[in-house]
Amino acid sequence: MFLKRFLYNLLPTPLKNGINNLHLKDFIQQLGKEKRETAVIERLKKQEEIHVVFIAMSVAFWKYDELFKLMLQHKKFKPVVLLQPRITDSKETQNIHIEQMEKFFKERNFPYVKDFKSIKSDIVFYAQPYKNSVPECLRPYNLKDKLTCYVPYAFFISNYSWAYNSMLHKLAWKCFYPTELHKTNAKEICYNQGKNVEVVGYSLYDQFKTEAKTDPWQSKEKKRIIWAVHHSILNNDLAECSTFLKYAEAMKNLAIENQNLEIAFKPHPHLKEHLYKHEDWGKEKTDAYFDFWKNSSNTFFAEGNYIDLFKTSDAMIHDCGSFTVEYLYVNKPILYIGNERDKILCNFGKMAMEANYTLNDFSIEEFIDTLHIDKKNQIRTEFLQKYLIPPNHKTFSQNILDLLEGYLK
Repeated sequence: MFLKRFLYNLLPTPLKNGINNLHLKDFIQQLGKEKRETAVIERLKKQEEIHVVFIAMSVAFWKYDELFKLMLQHKKFKPVVLLQPRITDSKETQNIHIEQMEKFFKERNFPYVKDFKSIKSDIVFYAQPYKNSVPECLRPYNLKDKLTCYVPYAFFISNYSWAYNSMLHKLAWKCFYPTELHKTNAKEICYNQGKNVEVVGYSLYDQFKTEAKTDPWQSKEKKRIIWAVHHSILNNDLAECSTFLKYAEAMKNLAIENQNLEIAFKPHPHLKEHLYKHEDWGKEKTDAYFDFWKNSSNTFFAEGNYIDLFKTSDAMIHDCGSFTVEYLYVNKPILYIGNERDKILCNFGKMAMEANYTLNDFSIEEFIDTLHIDKKNQIRTEFLQKYLIPPNHKTFSQNILDLLEGYLK
């Protein structure tokens, strides 16, 4: 494999482009895939124990709590968490994520390791489809003796090719998607026409359906507003939805001038690092800005797991993709202030956006002032019931466990 990739990289760019346009690389990668997977399945059927590895990149991207708990109780599956921050992050950021994850998983009594080569592995779960997320040894073309599974770390609301047609989408044994609409997108966009897709519901459903266990807010009297911010502020960012640069000072002033509010600043885990690289920000300005939200009397900095943050809030203001949908699980008012995305939204994304207020409905201040007049409650309720409940009258986790048991019994 290394030799083939080395020789491919030596080819002139026009020839490589021609190969890509003809999907020859995709065709070659698919050769023997089903035969190899069948052989692995037959081997695993005979094993007394099946070792399952969940790749964890950060606490915020961890979406497998309930599935992991089910496997811990299972007589055959032996799950373990692999702490593997994105390799494109700086060493400092990777170390921060590892420290946070160690604390998080210790509190849950989940077994974890830092070295993939130190453990047995039969099934590997990925949370991100991006090639540059994991080191070479964890890329699916180097794990042909294992079953590779992909559970999206987010609700994708666009028809971008990278959301459905990356190397992992094509090489994974199974892609576990949240809705039939996402499976339809895969059929239309992915080279393999979504043959490896199973619809199981969304990973965080299992946690959203229970009561909050903690309350991260300081006040019970003030309106609790989440300001969630995407990281796509650089010129080469794919999503281009972030409006942080436009609203950074306005939101800071909103907090200062409205002591009747409590605002949780919920940035994407990669925003700080992108701000460090931005020509108008840099480390000193970024750190000072984050410190404002950490230290002010009516604000706080929200990072890591956000389930209870959502459940105990009153409303959200955001420019994100996945939160357009995820916040609908708590069925509270939500205002999207991101860049225009109509042209790239899939059908599912368009319907989800209809359940969000936008700046065409309200200014930020008007949205906060009129939370008690919630005209989109019915739209959100109908969307939740129709698209956000897992199939088969089961949880997301139980659907996956049942599928695995069915294939491996």
